[in-house]
Amino acid sequence: MAAGDGAAVAPPGPNRPIRVLHVMEATIGGTKRHLLDLAAAADRDSVRLEVACPRVRSEPRGDTSFFEDMTALGVQLHVAPMVRAIRPVCDLRAAWALWRLMRRRRYDVVHTHSTKAGAVGRAAAALCPGVRVVHTPHGFYFLNFRAPLARAPLRWLERILGLATSALIALSESERQVAAGVVARHKVRVVPLSFAPFQPLPRGQARRRLGLPAAAPIVGATARFTEQKAPFDIADTFAAIHRQRPDVRFLWANDGELRPQVEQRLQALGVRQAVELPGYVPDARTLLTAADVYLHLARWEGVPYSIMEAMTAGVPIAAARAVGTSDLVQHERTGLLVDPGDTEAAAAAVLKLLTRPELARTLAAQARAAIASSHDGAAMARATERVYRDLLLRR
Repeated sequence: MAAGDGAAVAPPGPNRPIRVLHVMEATIGGTKRHLLDLAAAADRDSVRLEVACPRVRSEPRGDTSFFEDMTALGVQLHVAPMVRAIRPVCDLRAAWALWRLMRRRRYDVVHTHSTKAGAVGRAAAALCPGVRVVHTPHGFYFLNFRAPLARAPLRWLERILGLATSALIALSESERQVAAGVVARHKVRVVPLSFAPFQPLPRGQARRRLGLPAAAPIVGATARFTEQKAPFDIADTFAAIHRQRPDVRFLWANDGELRPQVEQRLQALGVRQAVELPGYVPDARTLLTAADVYLHLARWEGVPYSIMEAMTAGVPIAAARAVGTSDLVQHERTGLLVDPGDTEAAAAAVLKLLTRPELARTLAAQARAAIASSHDGAAMARATERVYRDLLLRR
């Protein structure tokens, strides 16, 4: 009799892999990449992965390939009716659907990712006795708010959900420090983010592919047009650079719900004509070499893939000093850091890299060497699987 029919399920061991359900709503960006990397490197003899997620993220822009990419890896998917916005009726419906799935499939571990799936998925899993619950925040959402009154309710929600969490996987040391404030310290594990190496295109070829001038200095960004990534800070930084260096061109390759408003800001600042906005570019990481400087001003992260990719591509980085980012970029060693929201300082950092090519080359070379150790997706998968195994040994 199948597990879904109510039969007893043998414990994981040599003859049965650990059954893991990954739950995610954010089927784009770094969260998507992380789960794809875990699935690609999974030890299929010891872990059997399934994924519950929406078929297409609500109000999709750009990348909608998650279902196809997971299917190509041979991963079984279940459609979960999650939406990005806070909608109590929809969220209850999603929690109910997930609980029914968990009850039917009898998973050993439920692993949730990011804020919405972390809330809905952990609530459903809490009603399934015996299941171990793992959560990866990919950046805590409450860090998006500066005002204590705005942060407090979201922080308390994480503390409540932490009671239903068996283990929390932080992707960086700075995220671990934040996690220790909302989840019991003994539950927090650090599994550093890793990813498969890639081959960036030569600078000239990348610029031709994007239709960019061969000789102009170019500042690049690949941040999504969403609040977390501080897109208005990027626009203001572009304008501050343009005032001092009108010859500089800007490349911003991505999309998002705030794009119309950001374009209006660029227009109002008088810099729109100097900014190329090609939208979502599937192979953007291989084209990073088109830029002379990479700009990243997100206010909070788990660990930003885009920074790791720019380091791999050998592009010097100017970034905001934020959770996740500061684990990768060491000021004046592997890039330049500024305070979040300080767009004048960000512009000065970019201009410093543009006008001091020797410094830019040195920082880029040191960054490339530093990130080389992160090109091991298998190590990340094995460490994650050890978290599952350790939890199940405590039955």
